[in-house]
Amino acid sequence: MQFESQVTLYPAPAPMMQDELISLPILAEIEKTCEYLFAPHGTLSNEQREKINQHFQQLFKFMDSSYHVELLVSADGFNWSDFWQAIHQFFPQFAWTKIQTEPPKYGKQMFRIDFIPLLYQETGFPFAVRLEESLKQQFTLLESDTVKHAEQLIRDLAEQQIKETTSENSVVVEQAETEEIRMAINPIQEENVRQESQSKARLRAVNQKLEMVIEKLELSMLHSGIQYFDQDYTKEESDWDKQLTISLREYTHLLQKARFLEQMWNLNGELINKTEKMTVTGNKLIYERDQVKQIKANLSTRDIHFVLYECQVIESRAKVHARPWFRKPYVKLMKMDYDNLLSKAAYFDLLQGESSILEKFVREHKDISASKAQEVG
Repeated sequence: MQFESQVTLYPAPAPMMQDELISLPILAEIEKTCEYLFAPHGTLSNEQREKINQHFQQLFKFMDSSYHVELLVSADGFNWSDFWQAIHQFFPQFAWTKIQTEPPKYGKQMFRIDFIPLLYQETGFPFAVRLEESLKQQFTLLESDTVKHAEQLIRDLAEQQIKETTSENSVVVEQAETEEIRMAINPIQEENVRQESQSKARLRAVNQKLEMVIEKLELSMLHSGIQYFDQDYTKEESDWDKQLTISLREYTHLLQKARFLEQMWNLNGELINKTEKMTVTGNKLIYERDQVKQIKANLSTRDIHFVLYECQVIESRAKVHARPWFRKPYVKLMKMDYDNLLSKAAYFDLLQGESSILEKFVREHKDISASKAQEVG
């Protein structure tokens, strides 16, 4: 029976374990992460670095604000060093400071990893420690889903790392089993076989990683879109003209999705026409088909054609501050316009998620048809 890893996030430093694998200076790692957060505006000056160190030195003087991840995995085939590198890449706003473990029990091994979730903010001191908001800056998600999404992503990274290690071990076994055969091949042929085997192993590992990332992105975008429209977003609000401040990065991201909504609408329609000519069952397309249809029924083609004009109006009202000192570029706009962009971006994600899954189904259908044609031939 295959064991699935377990992941839990805790708002406190990890308790001491038997084996401390890595332990890094907290302030130094915080400074590196702040450097990453500030990068869109330039490089931190020595004075700014000093202020950052003083601020967090005072903060950690009274209370350790670290969080930790508790990870339970299969004791066989888990390379914690590769996993340590992977979480740095997927969670760049976390200052990862420590990883501990203890001897396996009952075929399972526990790891605890300390981190400080940092975010960049427009008011007050530029850098702060808050988990949900840090995750919200890194991923386009509803705030209530951020911790659950982070735990799932960490679990996926751990299981993917185990799969890759297992795959590499299988290649080693396969190479050992064919050693007698290789001894009978001349040196040139032996080198060709060795290179081909290594190339296939690398290709398998890359394909597995790409498939996992793409599949998670497709489902994440689709489910995020559905969850957004499940809310009571049509409700009239009295503070529609309230001025909001968001980062220039978020504003640009939302605006780009809104501008390309019409193209995604047209592509989605073409793919649906293709799949309707095929045999589509519930087992073939794994997503909430009825929910997607219901949401799409509330928006007409005329509404889609009107999107570019709405984007122009929003841009004319927004105030872009591209070069503030010691702050990331930010934008001020009315809550009404921000909600409008959020709605269009969520609809774009919904369509793109559905289109990606439909494209995958079309490709699989073509492969099956081609295979049957060859068998008949």
